[in-house]
Amino acid sequence: MASINSLPDEIVHHILLYVSPEETLSKVALLSKRFNRVAHEPLLWRWYCKHTFKYWEASHHFKERLNGYVHGTDWRRLFLLRLGRNAYIARLLDGIVASRVSRLQKMEQICLYGYDAKDYLLSQCQAPDSAKDVLARRYYACSVLDSIHRSLAIEEWAKYQKFAARRIDEDTPNSERLNCGMRLERALGAFDMFMLHDNEGDLDEITELLDDIAYRFQSAHPYFDELTTRQKAISLSRWLRLNNMTGLNDPTEQTYRYLRNCLIGRALRDERHPSLPIISAAIYSAVASRLGLEAYPCALPSHVHATVLSRPGMTLDDRSLDEPSQHQESMFLDPYTLEDEVPLDRIIDFLSRLGIHTGHGNLLNPTSTDLIVMRTAQNIRASFTSFRTNERPLAQIIPMIELNRGDWARNLQPALYSMIWASIMMVPVLPDSDEIRWDWQQDVRDLLSAFYEHFPEDAWLVEKYVCPMYDTFAAPSRRRNNWDLPSKSVMDQIRRMRRADASAQPARRRSELAKGLEVKYRVGQVFKHRRYEYYGLILGWTVEGSSTWSDDPLSPTQRPWSTYSQPYYRCMSGTDGSDQHLIAEENIEIMDLRGRPEMLPPEIKDLMPMAGKFFKRWDSEQGVFISNQKEVYPED
Repeated sequence: MASINSLPDEIVHHILLYVSPEETLSKVALLSKRFNRVAHEPLLWRWYCKHTFKYWEASHHFKERLNGYVHGTDWRRLFLLRLGRNAYIARLLDGIVASRVSRLQKMEQICLYGYDAKDYLLSQCQAPDSAKDVLARRYYACSVLDSIHRSLAIEEWAKYQKFAARRIDEDTPNSERLNCGMRLERALGAFDMFMLHDNEGDLDEITELLDDIAYRFQSAHPYFDELTTRQKAISLSRWLRLNNMTGLNDPTEQTYRYLRNCLIGRALRDERHPSLPIISAAIYSAVASRLGLEAYPCALPSHVHATVLSRPGMTLDDRSLDEPSQHQESMFLDPYTLEDEVPLDRIIDFLSRLGIHTGHGNLLNPTSTDLIVMRTAQNIRASFTSFRTNERPLAQIIPMIELNRGDWARNLQPALYSMIWASIMMVPVLPDSDEIRWDWQQDVRDLLSAFYEHFPEDAWLVEKYVCPMYDTFAAPSRRRNNWDLPSKSVMDQIRRMRRADASAQPARRRSELAKGLEVKYRVGQVFKHRRYEYYGLILGWTVEGSSTWSDDPLSPTQRPWSTYSQPYYRCMSGTDGSDQHLIAEENIEIMDLRGRPEMLPPEIKDLMPMAGKFFKRWDSEQGVFISNQKEVYPED
């Protein structure tokens, strides 16, 4: 009877593909010299690397290595490196979940690993419901992953800063001058990264989706290369409209302002492909460029079109021009609503109806990528404002902020945050205008406010990108010395945040309350407001009164307990969990909600992802959230 020892090395190698890498290391490689040799084959470990880890930090150049000489990389060593990083990241995340002390520090340490941390973090974002700390684990894994995603988005926008610092000659190609050092779909896809969470659709995947669309179009048009530029442009527009790749199926005043319509990644991944005119024009331009056409968005007032340029020295119908050899004709398309070319006289008439009767030249030119990013940011602000100011019941307006993935409640603040970051990064660091500098500094104030309140884990990003720009944009006359730069106040605040992060917050114990004082309710209970009838979660309590309340870990209260008429409770409520209220005990009505999470009121179910910031899990038997704040409220 044949044994495994009699099998050729190739068969043993194939069998090992179905054995876990850990077992290959700890067991198979120890069986014999022969198995040790087979278990060290570079091809085997390249396969393990490719199929065990989906995401890789860019510094590994993983795709280039896969296509290169197999012996040019120590694949086993690379696998062990990733395995070791995963183990270290796991320990850091366990510490983040277990204690608030040095939580921000640990989060930053994970962020510095970039995409090498993503595979493990994704697994924790999808922790099973049976995990004893499921809500906290999911929340903090997602928070760290969000910061990593934001870093990639900001890094993409930072390319504009490098481009703006260069000298642009007259003979610089259109594509280089208009793309501003970025790639259109990646510059717009950066907005998606702020709301990606634990879903698919990052920058590389957006590029792959557009590559696939271009391939499908070419497959459907085998004689495409024989067409003129005009014919190519129109055939692409018709095909995109026919396949529902652009525009909105049922646009109304309300659906137009849906957040998902502003995001190119969502438009590409959604089966209905909903997109605003600016995103439709961007999709068209990105696909057209892959087909050899020179196409760009043209941001006309109130409606963005796409413009296609002829080859230099040629007409759009591929006839020679009498003009200088570098002259180009242009044509307009509206991928949002139309299949065919938009005649120039219709564009002029459109501008006239807007009150623009002269000076059409600049408006009809292709729009640079930095301005397209800024206009998209304005659309996101409009979506955010439309949601916040809508007076209809919450259940009716949730679709305005949903992205057909994940938890809608986590998209509100990141959407606004993305818009502010884009506004900051799309201003060149060339301080030749006081007006520009002051506008920029107002945006920075908005950014810092959002950072301090909602995104403290981004301290490393503020240090890396904002502080150097802050110093550059400040007027030189305002600098008294090198140690009194404008960014000093920001750096000082970040240092205070890190000191507070590393320190333990004073505990609040019921047993230490003054005689006669009683706190009736506990952290984790679900309540209904007696007067306004909204639901919420109790996060903390005080007997010092509302005027002296401070439960901010960055400035912990250390006053002795004093008597007061009744306790006050800090509570989570609102649309996204960021709205926290201080409520008197007399206004709280505790709800008896024993059972599975499905039994909770819709408002509380929507807050479940955000509840992980304060709670470990939902206890269906007791009908409460299990506190993850035992360091502050050890007796709750």
